[in-house]
Amino acid sequence: MPVTEYRGTCPLDCPSACALLVRVDAKERLESIRGNPDHPFTRGVICGKVNRYREIQEGPRIEHPLVRTGSKGQGQFRKASWDEALDIVAQNLRQAMEQHGPESILPYYYGGTMGIVQRPAWDRLTHRLGWSRLEKNICSGIGQAGWQAGVGKGIGPDPKEMLESDLIILWGINAVSTNINLMTFVKEARRRGATLLVVDPYRNRTARLADHHVAPRPGTDAALAVAMMHVLLEEGFEDKSYLAAFTDFDAELRAHLGERTPEWAAAITGLTAAEIRAFARRYGQARAPFIRIGYGMTRHNNGAVNVHAVSCLPAITGAWARPGGGILFSTGDALRINDEPVRQTAWMDPSAVTRLLDMSRLGAILTDTSLAPPVSALIVANANPAASCPDLRRVHAGLAREELFTVVHEQVMSDTALWADVVLPATTFLEHADLYKSYGQNTLQYARPVLPPRAQARCNHDLVNAIAKRLGCDDEPFTWSVSETIERTLAASGVPATDAWNGKSWLDFTPDPDAAHFRKGFAQPDGRFHFRPGWQNTRMPPLPDHWPVNQRDQLHHAERYPLDFMTPPAHDVLNSTFTAAEEARRRRGPPRLWIHPDDAQARGIEDGAPVSVFNDLGGLTMTAKITSDVRPGLCLCESNYHGAEFPEGVSLNALTHGDRVAPAGGAAFHDNRVEVKALDRRGRERTFPVL
Repeated sequence: MPVTEYRGTCPLDCPSACALLVRVDAKERLESIRGNPDHPFTRGVICGKVNRYREIQEGPRIEHPLVRTGSKGQGQFRKASWDEALDIVAQNLRQAMEQHGPESILPYYYGGTMGIVQRPAWDRLTHRLGWSRLEKNICSGIGQAGWQAGVGKGIGPDPKEMLESDLIILWGINAVSTNINLMTFVKEARRRGATLLVVDPYRNRTARLADHHVAPRPGTDAALAVAMMHVLLEEGFEDKSYLAAFTDFDAELRAHLGERTPEWAAAITGLTAAEIRAFARRYGQARAPFIRIGYGMTRHNNGAVNVHAVSCLPAITGAWARPGGGILFSTGDALRINDEPVRQTAWMDPSAVTRLLDMSRLGAILTDTSLAPPVSALIVANANPAASCPDLRRVHAGLAREELFTVVHEQVMSDTALWADVVLPATTFLEHADLYKSYGQNTLQYARPVLPPRAQARCNHDLVNAIAKRLGCDDEPFTWSVSETIERTLAASGVPATDAWNGKSWLDFTPDPDAAHFRKGFAQPDGRFHFRPGWQNTRMPPLPDHWPVNQRDQLHHAERYPLDFMTPPAHDVLNSTFTAAEEARRRRGPPRLWIHPDDAQARGIEDGAPVSVFNDLGGLTMTAKITSDVRPGLCLCESNYHGAEFPEGVSLNALTHGDRVAPAGGAAFHDNRVEVKALDRRGRERTFPVL
């Protein structure tokens, strides 16, 4: 059967935003997806998850609007027409605004698509009607706060500069599983003689490839970085002229770092003082060390402090100034997109700015009886909060409220869709147009639809406009098509229209090396890198330091729940959408708890046996995977899983606390404490004789 090949872009929440070549057969079915070898960063490489996207595209999609018939959470629905479904949605939204005011409505969206037009489309209605706004911090907010405190802007050396580095440090990023394109340059740099060092609390796929693996306790990255700075200063690796010209380094900071010895850090990190010294010397001796920070190290109560401390290292040695040297957290500020045509912030009344609700604390928001007005209508799109939010049992309790009207726009029957009053079928990225930028490379991409919408699916943009019409909003932006909104957004951003892209599907906005390395000054008012982070939260340390505010540091958690618990991303599943694919679930297997042999032996746990993992928030049944790939005192389960894959019917974040993280919110997914008990094969707690 003849096939047609189209150019596309991966929309999923990953640093790469891979350029794709999509093959479609004559019956308008997806045949295959592969990487576009012409793209300057992704270079034809894509992950196995997207390579197998046909499992989602042609798999068990939601095809028609659905209206709830059974109890909330049971997933019992009947089919409805779009007209009926939209009438129900509009009626309930109008009723919520009349009874409780516009702020009683909360649109909840995030990274199910990273499209510039489709993802934030819901802001149009929010700004037009005065609904509650969403504080979008669940993924990157903690890390961005830490990075901005020192560097001031979300750019850094082009990842391709790794080819000029002699030491590459991947710190808190399992790139083999979450940023495979980065590994293209890592591997080439190693062939040219570079050393790869990975900092991560467990031996994941990336750590297994490293020349050196440093495994500190979770949430102790700042202690490690501060002790490294002590060694760099003590042993003469500092660049005094760079410190004087480009930073706020002073005698007080020198004295502070002089007290933060490797021995001090060893007690905190669980590393030996010798390991810390060796790491620092390796860094100090490198000609052009390149650090790539990942989100893993940010997902702790002290995550912002950790990021800031690590970002100080190239300032100490002057590595920022050298080709192939420096540090990168995000490329997000390399291209400033003016998305006003999409979001219409001008509609907000400056005299009555609506409230901002923390998306990471959705459970608390939905169950807070003192919140005025209460959230009485929830719109969910591009997100699955019933799986991805912390403190899941409270999220589920909120979603179970009979007086809460919930509408979910979704591709597959997700954990959240099961709780909906109305489910609306959503298009995939192959079925709608959009613009994409990245936080791990520097191109802006445009992708046209290459397939018709599945059955009755509609894209975010069109759904928002349809609801606006039913709510009586006749403003012109609600009449624009997707294509018209794309072109208006490009024009507002000073970017050429798509028909002027010379046949390409991307434009390259890589900053010049001087800007990327801040050779003319940092993006701070004084032009200097800030060792003094200037946190507005006065509880946070005023200088780079370990900040002991993790769950481990709270005695009531540490004593009752002796194990650290993390939920890092799995290799075969990028986000919870993939849990709908039976083949993806088969490859990943059932939920497994990685636990060290010493911790397993102390609890009578056998490899492959069922275990109960629990804390004050809840408990989950998993299968034990006894391995030295996790350090003693640490256990973890690689996500994502559908709640239905656990006997308890709720997913991993049932064990994740929902406390607000300083200084600007976010979710501490890796900062949890648990206990683990052995179960018999029937799932009952095993009893042991008293010795």
